[in-house]
Amino acid sequence: MKIIITGPKGVGKSTIGKRIAEILHIPFFETDEMIETLFEEKHGNKKSCRQIATDHGESFFRELEKEAIKKAALYDWCIIATGGGAMIFPENRIQLRKESVMILLKATVDFLWQRMQVTGIPPFLQGDNAFDKYSQRVQKIYEATEHISDIIYTVTKENEDTAHEDLLYQISFVLSQCMHGTNTFGQVLKVTTFGESHGKALGAVVDGLKPGIPLSVEDIQKQLDRRKPGQSSVSTQRKEADSVEIVSGLFEGKTTGTPLCMIVYNKDQDSRAYESIKDIFRPGHADFTFWQKFGIRDYRGGGRSSGRETVGRVAAGAIALKMLKEKGVTIVAYAEEIAGIKGEKVDIDFIEKNPVRSADPDKAQAMEQAIKQAQAEHDSVGGIVACIIKGLPAGLGDPVFCKLDARLAMAVMSIGAVKGIEFGSGFAAARKRGSENNDQMSDGKFLTNNAGGILGGISTGQDIVMRIAVKPTPSIAKPQKTMDIDGNTVDISIKGRHDPCIVPRIIPVVEAMVALVVYDAWLLQERIGRYDGTV
Repeated sequence: MKIIITGPKGVGKSTIGKRIAEILHIPFFETDEMIETLFEEKHGNKKSCRQIATDHGESFFRELEKEAIKKAALYDWCIIATGGGAMIFPENRIQLRKESVMILLKATVDFLWQRMQVTGIPPFLQGDNAFDKYSQRVQKIYEATEHISDIIYTVTKENEDTAHEDLLYQISFVLSQCMHGTNTFGQVLKVTTFGESHGKALGAVVDGLKPGIPLSVEDIQKQLDRRKPGQSSVSTQRKEADSVEIVSGLFEGKTTGTPLCMIVYNKDQDSRAYESIKDIFRPGHADFTFWQKFGIRDYRGGGRSSGRETVGRVAAGAIALKMLKEKGVTIVAYAEEIAGIKGEKVDIDFIEKNPVRSADPDKAQAMEQAIKQAQAEHDSVGGIVACIIKGLPAGLGDPVFCKLDARLAMAVMSIGAVKGIEFGSGFAAARKRGSENNDQMSDGKFLTNNAGGILGGISTGQDIVMRIAVKPTPSIAKPQKTMDIDGNTVDISIKGRHDPCIVPRIIPVVEAMVALVVYDAWLLQERIGRYDGTV
């Protein structure tokens, strides 16, 4: 993403662009300077843009300009100021519009003409009827760029000194809209995750945090420690400390209100086991679909489709969990069922005391043994995770498309291994009568909670109860049939270090995603407010 500032000569592109770049701490480039550099590289002598246009003509100048713009279009996260004349040509507009925020600076022709008397009139505008020619040229620039501009700002004598401040607010808004990509989640609190299983690092950028929130690395690390690999004999033996670094958005132990970036570096990735199957689609994985969609894929552990992608989710969710706890809201998930063995008791204090994170002390060992048996047979097992939100007040969530249960379902279903979710009585409601399933009310409270704490997409104040179906780990050593990228049928046996059951380690991921949804809904409700009879 880059910011393009364009407009007619004399409108203040360079001055305003440099001021914005200085505040944002990002590089600033001018295509005029790039044109001069290109000329010097090609011809061995240095000339200004004015001299190039005077000595070689406008056509020659425009060809150099096109080369400069092609080069500038490859830059990322910077500000580029380019002449409005360049934007008259469609190929230049196409090049610069890619992955950019486009700002068009406008001004009256009289204002611009007065400035040009000081800075100098370009050679191709000199002569008879220069003002009329310039007026026509300015109109052409506006006609060519207005329809593709994200921001249109009119510069005047009164606002030219503060234009950069006005534009910063508008740029912030446009960029926040641009963040709604497939790797970004949330409405008020926006989380963007990045990184791959066998890449250099993973992490998350959290935007929308209020300034002044006390936060430490330890707040994040304790949740990452619950998710990290190598915790027990029933998880992958990949050894990763998953030590988090906070690289921005935090100063002297408090959030600054700017994007908070967290990075976890991979230390123990071993891609050798994937070399022999790099052209083969692993059954149950996203290898085939990524290949069909993109025509390229990271075969080392699946890249972005790997469960390791959830590092960024847990890091971001740790902040939401902390903020919700301060509001009296707790989120607890546990293994309700593994390999068909269903827990009957719920002892919250027991969850973190056993390797499968069961809440039933009587069933935890049987669940663990079932995982080990499947592992010994080169196979894997799945299960069901229960998640309960306690302490949430009534009134959070929105009707229709942003229902609280719809947002929770989307968040949890976005976790790679999740195949289903239900709230309250869930699918059992389909086998009940209305008189059985309705949550009647008496003495100021609900008598039952078949709705699972949500009605009409809005929280009721009861516990929000959900159950999540988690599939067996697809990476197994047992031989299976599949095909390669050429469509040939082949046998595959997957080697490497993989969880024989995903359930125990997915629990902190579920809690993180649920926390992000709930905290985001809380922040959204704070903005909306509740009607109190006054306007």
